[in-house]
Amino acid sequence: MRSSPWLGAAIAGLLIALASPAHATISEALSLPELVAEADHVVLVTCVDERTSRDARRRIVTDFTLRVEEAMKGGARPGSTLTMRRLGGALGDLGMRVEGEPHLEVGRRYLVFLRTLTDGTTLRPVGMSQGVMPVQEEAGARMVQPGGGGMALMQRGSDGRLRPAPAALLHPRPYVDVRGRVERLVADGTGGAVAP
Repeated sequence: MRSSPWLGAAIAGLLIALASPAHATISEALSLPELVAEADHVVLVTCVDERTSRDARRRIVTDFTLRVEEAMKGGARPGSTLTMRRLGGALGDLGMRVEGEPHLEVGRRYLVFLRTLTDGTTLRPVGMSQGVMPVQEEAGARMVQPGGGGMALMQRGSDGRLRPAPAALLHPRPYVDVRGRVERLVADGTGGAVAP
């Protein structure tokens, strides 16, 4: 019995495809109202430090120290700091990367949606990188960039099938517009009171 050269090529292609690393985490797309509702803190921050270590389960994690500039939800005060944890990072010669986890840069500004884990102290971004939106100065205005990097965002349709879905922001938006929308959502009762 002779095998076809096409069959061999097809098998080789399949093996290569299966061996290729994944480049995105599949996750449920969260709308802006859902991000606000699930967050304990919605704050404009500047990342001022990062530290990589191992958590209690021996996973490599990175803790980012975030200086609060404005609080739209939660008890954080301007000038205070919050510590946000992400899975992954580099520790000596070892590294762990989790697609869909946010990658913050020290000195950069972000709009973050943070939830408190059951331990009562650890803060994680809502929806992984969906809850971390870079804020950049463009032509003299602060612009909020979409979050969700490294993720394939999906929603389940009425037929039960998963379909691609958009991020909470489809394109950069003025910070003042996003802040106003978040404050209205908080005031409407979608998850808490605006910090005084």
